Amino acid sequence: MTTALAGVTPVRLTGGRAPRPGEPLWILHGPGVDDRFAGEDLHVRSAEEVLWEVLHAAGYERIVFSAYRDAVYFRDETSRNLTRAPGTAEPEPRRRNAMRRFSGPFGDMMLLSEPPARPRRPAAATDTERLRMLDGIMVDAAVSSAVVVPNAETWLENIQADMRRPFAEMLGRWSAGGAGGDNVCVLLFSQPDLTEIVNFVRGQRYLPQLTDKLAALATRRSGRAVGHLGFPEEAELAALVHGTRLRHGLRIADWTELPHLLRVMAAQEIPVKTWERLLRRLAGRAELSVEVLREQGMAEVAVADARDVWRRLDEMVGMTAVKAFLTRHRHVLEAAQALRARGLDADAEPAALHLTFTGNPGTGKTVVARMVGELYRDLGLLRRGHVVEAKVEDLVSPHGDTARLTSARVQAALDGVLFIDEAYRLSEDPLGLGTQAIDVLLTEMENHRDRLVVIIAGYAGRIDDFLATNQGLSGRFPRGNRLTFPDYTPPELHEIVLGQLRRQGLTCADDLVTALRTVTEALYRTRSADFANARTMRELAAEIRTGWASRTRLTRDGEITPATAEDVPEHYRGYLAEQKPLDEVLAELDRLTGLQAVKDTVRELAAVLELRRLQESGPSHVAAPHLLFLGSPGTGKTTVAKLMGKAFAALGLLYSGHVVVTTRADLVGEYVGQTAPKTRAKVLEALDGVLLIDEAYELAGEGNDFGSEAVAELITLMETHRGRLVVIAAGYPERMDEFVRSNSGVLSRAERLYFADYSLPELRKIFVDMVEEMGWTCDPTVPARVVRWLEHNRSEMARQGREFANARTVRNLVATMERRLAVRVLKLPAAERLAQARHLVAHDVPEPETS
Repeated sequence: MTTALAGVTPVRLTGGRAPRPGEPLWILHGPGVDDRFAGEDLHVRSAEEVLWEVLHAAGYERIVFSAYRDAVYFRDETSRNLTRAPGTAEPEPRRRNAMRRFSGPFGDMMLLSEPPARPRRPAAATDTERLRMLDGIMVDAAVSSAVVVPNAETWLENIQADMRRPFAEMLGRWSAGGAGGDNVCVLLFSQPDLTEIVNFVRGQRYLPQLTDKLAALATRRSGRAVGHLGFPEEAELAALVHGTRLRHGLRIADWTELPHLLRVMAAQEIPVKTWERLLRRLAGRAELSVEVLREQGMAEVAVADARDVWRRLDEMVGMTAVKAFLTRHRHVLEAAQALRARGLDADAEPAALHLTFTGNPGTGKTVVARMVGELYRDLGLLRRGHVVEAKVEDLVSPHGDTARLTSARVQAALDGVLFIDEAYRLSEDPLGLGTQAIDVLLTEMENHRDRLVVIIAGYAGRIDDFLATNQGLSGRFPRGNRLTFPDYTPPELHEIVLGQLRRQGLTCADDLVTALRTVTEALYRTRSADFANARTMRELAAEIRTGWASRTRLTRDGEITPATAEDVPEHYRGYLAEQKPLDEVLAELDRLTGLQAVKDTVRELAAVLELRRLQESGPSHVAAPHLLFLGSPGTGKTTVAKLMGKAFAALGLLYSGHVVVTTRADLVGEYVGQTAPKTRAKVLEALDGVLLIDEAYELAGEGNDFGSEAVAELITLMETHRGRLVVIAAGYPERMDEFVRSNSGVLSRAERLYFADYSLPELRKIFVDMVEEMGWTCDPTVPARVVRWLEHNRSEMARQGREFANARTVRNLVATMERRLAVRVLKLPAAERLAQARHLVAHDVPEPETS
């Protein structure tokens, strides 16, 4: 019989670590059920011996084994005697061997040879006799009993056909409360996943009740009656190594590297029985090291040295908040372990291990997830600490395989980390398949709470919504375990891209270093919600290397020259373009005809913004204001809007200062669901510049008109993109006032610029400037005739109650004069046409129209 194990329950037994009182079945599964176990006393035992110890420690007096070829056998005399038929004589007691005390490296512990396993087996029995005996043991409430079935798959498959129904009925009775006291039947399966066991039992067809029972156990979230015996962990492998060293002379190459060596062994998913054979073979032949394991093909899974984790974290650019969180998290977990080792927190909830990562793409979430796996492994919380990445497509199937896909991904991540990026897409699935995946995931997290860590990642707001959809989710991802990954700052982005270029073997000329500083600052200022941070820097470095290679055409023996600003990709060159100085922009404004009140207001506004920028020590805290342009058509609103964009760019308040001109038709859709996307598209087009909405009051529709939806969406986006967007709403003064009053949002606080109608002298100058810009000449009488035509047109428009279009009318008149010029010139002889092709005469000015 066996001697008592020091730790009794092996560390690698996770889940249900002992029979659950009142539950007649205890399922043990996994690769460990066929393995051997190294105990703290440095002896190696079979799974049956260890299981006997666990059950004995749990208080079971009678422990009976029943295998396919051995109907009933025992590993201790007490169990055999309690099962013996009445009147059978007791066997003579065995004499214990005497032992001499000694002192050595393990104190007074004495390392003896492994005790032989000699289970007592009675004569073979038929299935009928076997079942009758096992049923009698299970229903006997007088003796606390456990029936253990090793290799349950073979046992269930080979029950005699005529005994299958009685056997199924017997299991049904036990499950329905027919077992006596807390008697338990322990079934050992080699399958790593409980779902596979359910499918196997279902395939036997004659065990529907057992199938239902196992399926219920698979979904239970508390009071687990299912244990998993996995591969050996570091502590057990340490016992195996030391036992082999003391018993067989195994030598360790470097004792300081032993912890890392054990960590490597534990990561390989190799059973103890295989390690035992290898270590015995190496004893006396080679010193044990990671290199030797690699030579033997036993270290295929690479494991970083634990000391590298924190060094690599320290070497990462930026991420101050991330480093602080992981350091604090480490101290919390280490403190919990220390208290538990002293027995001081027996009633405390285990430290939460599941984490939430929020932040934009490229901020290091996946890299840190791998570090968390290594950290948990080094703390003994996970055996392997590997990371399995999963997207929604890896978990959800439209073909009814969602549960299988999710379970399969969990199985791949067991003893490590399951990293789910954009996890909120599961709850956003319109077909509800994501909800099914969430339910399976929660069940698996409960069933494998000792073997699985889940990290969910994505944008902060959407992660909040995701956790709020299911109480189980919010409970497993506490707010204290949320780690926010901020965007990299411009200096950090600059350092990242230069580091990428160095790692690619390139040196950077000074002009490239300066250019990249400008590019990274611009990328940061103009970043959108999905800015890719370090990923963008990696892509930029790769494109620079491509440009450098194309420019230098380096050969094997050629000289390696530095990368220069010339190698910056074309689509990044726009960030390097210099903006016009403010004085030049204002001088351009001064050259416009008329608009004196507008010019004065623009200069005052520019001065105020420049002052605020100086007061705030930079442009980042000062936002360019939204504007209202009030005036009739053709009074220069679009032209001034473009100059305002340039002025804001010159002040550093907008990056590009470009202008996107829109009307109601560009923002409002014809059907439900079209308006918001159209409005968002125009706003994104105008980001870092100006969105000019002409005749903005046309958005104020009536009834079910979608214009109000466009206004609401626009106001939201103006707040979201504050500092990156200027909206200029333009139109007639009276109608604009009414529009602004009806939409008390951001526009109600906008700066107002009034564009007065041009006077006749100003219109005359606009005409002359327009003709000169086209490269034409005209007779001295032409401008006067143009003024008379414009004066008459303005009077007629006023009489009809219509708005005079100012400079737009002048432009239309010039177009009419061009047509009259063309007709006149083509009537001339060919020799005279060229001389007259760009010269206007009085006849080219049409007569004023009268009604």
